[in-house]
Amino acid sequence: MDDNAVEAALGSLAKAGLGIGLSLPSARLGDKSFARLTRSADRAGVPVRVWPLLPEAHGYWIGETNVAEADELMRALVSWRERRGGPVFAGISFDLEPDLAYSERLRRLARARPDKVLGLLLEHVRPTAFAKARSSLARTVARLRRSGLHVHAVTYPLILDQPEHDTTLEDALAIPVSGIDWDELSFMVYQTPFAQLLGTWLGPALVHSYAETAVARFGDRAGIDVGIVGPHGIGIDPGNRYADRSALCDDLGAALAAGIPAARTRIYGLAGVLDSGGLEHWLGAAPVSQVPESSRAVAGFRNLVRGLAVGLRVAS
Repeated sequence: MDDNAVEAALGSLAKAGLGIGLSLPSARLGDKSFARLTRSADRAGVPVRVWPLLPEAHGYWIGETNVAEADELMRALVSWRERRGGPVFAGISFDLEPDLAYSERLRRLARARPDKVLGLLLEHVRPTAFAKARSSLARTVARLRRSGLHVHAVTYPLILDQPEHDTTLEDALAIPVSGIDWDELSFMVYQTPFAQLLGTWLGPALVHSYAETAVARFGDRAGIDVGIVGPHGIGIDPGNRYADRSALCDDLGAALAAGIPAARTRIYGLAGVLDSGGLEHWLGAAPVSQVPESSRAVAGFRNLVRGLAVGLRVAS
């Protein structure tokens, strides 16, 4: 979104008691207009989390292959924050996903040749490199926390389908998650990509299932991300979005029922909300905690991923 459009929404966000995650491409480090936007949010009473992004050629999202670059980016961001006229924010979000090129390969293969997915994942199981990357990322996170920042990780919900204390699926996806001292760990249970992959809208049972597992594993550090509202999103085709606010409310209510409060829930994204009805339309009414009906499709999908995780462990 254009900075001016974000700034114009700050009053409505403050009135609704909402915070915002602001994407920060590495090319915008030191950008005075970005810093001004964060200060405007601070004056409006809108909490800001910065969502740093690497160049697309270097993976875009943070993962095993670019932890050194991510560390450099975080050091530069903290240094900028400490300078006069720097940005004002209390938290940082680490978007932990396979690098952009690998993500695209996985997405295409999952839709066209799902029988080939295991082989591609196995090619990326590299325990030594993974362990080294996880240690590096853990040091980066520890340093950020010492500087007083709230450090939030957001990643694929499939990570919750690997056996507890096993990291083979994380290794295969090249996204170190477990064993790092995050302040919060949230999972992108976006209905849109699931609907595209499986050909059906899974509904609130999907959110409730993953949210329950997240709370069981990570307690009050567990969070959830839901979406997608509106026509925005990298790598996501148009269509299969929230048709109306009742579908979004159902998902928010399912997350609440699983034990994840609104404070640890995020909606993707602001541009879509503003373009398709506005904040009052989508979020005017508080969600009601409600356990959805169980879904055989959700249970079947999660069992499939659990089987894949075990297969990776055995094969590697």
